[in-house]
Amino acid sequence: MAWFKQLALFLITALPRIAALPVNDANDNSISAEGRYIVTLQNNIPPSEFRSHMSRVAAIQYRNSGNHKPHVGIERTYAIGEFQAYSGAFDGDTLKMIRNDTRVAEIEPDAVFTLHDKASSQFNAPWGLATLSSKRRNTATYHYDKSAGNGTFAYVVDSGINTKHLEFEGRASNGYNAVDGDFTDLNGHGTHCAGIIGSKSFGVAKQTELIAVKVFLNRETLISNVLDGFQWAVHDIRTKGRQSRAVVNMSFGGNFSRAVNHAVESAFEMGVFTVVAAGNDQKPARDVSPASAPNAFTVGAIDADWHEWEHSNFGPEINIFAPGVEIESTFISTEMATRKLSGTSMAAPHVTGLALYLLALEDLKTPTMLRERILGLGTRNRIHNLKDESPNLIAHNGLH
Repeated sequence: MAWFKQLALFLITALPRIAALPVNDANDNSISAEGRYIVTLQNNIPPSEFRSHMSRVAAIQYRNSGNHKPHVGIERTYAIGEFQAYSGAFDGDTLKMIRNDTRVAEIEPDAVFTLHDKASSQFNAPWGLATLSSKRRNTATYHYDKSAGNGTFAYVVDSGINTKHLEFEGRASNGYNAVDGDFTDLNGHGTHCAGIIGSKSFGVAKQTELIAVKVFLNRETLISNVLDGFQWAVHDIRTKGRQSRAVVNMSFGGNFSRAVNHAVESAFEMGVFTVVAAGNDQKPARDVSPASAPNAFTVGAIDADWHEWEHSNFGPEINIFAPGVEIESTFISTEMATRKLSGTSMAAPHVTGLALYLLALEDLKTPTMLRERILGLGTRNRIHNLKDESPNLIAHNGLH
C-alpha cells in the first residue's frame, strides 16, 4: 500500500473539499458532485499498471488545464482487495482518454448520498431492544447474554460520534475523518446510530467499542467521501486482525453505484462484514447503494406493531428487518442527550449490534458464518403489510 499512498499524495492537488450543508438546514442541497467522477480499474491490475495509468491521467489533465482553467484531476485513491479506483474532477479530453484505456472497468459520476433517518417526537420505551429478544410484539424486556459484545468493534461510518456522551462509558473513540473540520458530530445521526449499537441503556451490544468514521458533515456527502472512510475502516480492521470481531455500519445511501457495491463486495471477500440500511424511498432496494450490494447485509425497518415501515425500501435484496420507528438513542446537544428518530438508519444498527453480540458469544469466524447465524435466529412470518418479495424475517438474538 505504500506506493499507493505516495502516488496519491503526488497526484492530489490543493483543492478545498466540498462545503458542508448548514447544520440546521437539512433541506439545503448545497453539496454538488458536478464534474466529478469515480473510475474503477479492472480486477487484478498490477501496481505498475495502476501507476502508469494514473500518471498518464495526471499528465493529460495538467496539459489541458492551461493558465486559466482549474487543475483538479485525481483527488483520492481506493484499494480494497480487488477493488481499485480513484476519484476526482476531469475535463472532457481527460475523460475521453480514461474511457479509452483498456485498464478501466467503469466510470461513474460521483454522486450525493444521504442519511436514512426521519426526525420524530420523544417516546419512552426502547421497544426495539425488546423486539430482538422476543418472538412476540409489544414486550418491554430485553434479554441478553452478559458478554454483551465484549471484545468487539463497531466501525460507524457516518456523521461522527459524540464520544463524550455518558452512555458510551468511554468506549467510543474517533477513528478517521474523510471530510472538512474536526470529528465533532454536527448532525447527530452517527451518535444516534452508535447508541443503538452499543450504548449502556439503548444499545444492543452494551460492551462493544465504537469507532467513529466520519464521512458526513451534515445530511449529505459524496460517494468519494464514503469510499475514503470505508477503505480506512476495512484497512484498520484487517491490519489489527479484527475480522472476526468487527462490523461496519453504514446507515445511508443513494442511487445505484457499482463502485460502492464493488467496495462492499471486496471487503466481504477480505473477511469484513458490513451492515447497511435499506433506504427510505419506498422503492426496490436493487435501485440503491450500498443496499443492493449482494454481500452487504441489508436491513429494512418495522414499527412497534411489526408492520413493515411505510417508507422502507423493499425487495429480495433485503436480508432482514429490525426496529426502525420511534427509536430512542443518544444524541449530541449534551453528554446526556437523547432523541427519537425513525428510519432504516435506525434498523441497521440494531443488526450491527446483534452481529457484534453474536461475535462475542459464539465462534463465528467468517462473514458467511455470521450472516447465516443471524438469518437462522430470525423471527419468521410475523411482519404485517410486507411489500413485494421482502423476507418475512425479524432480527432476534436467540433468547426467549
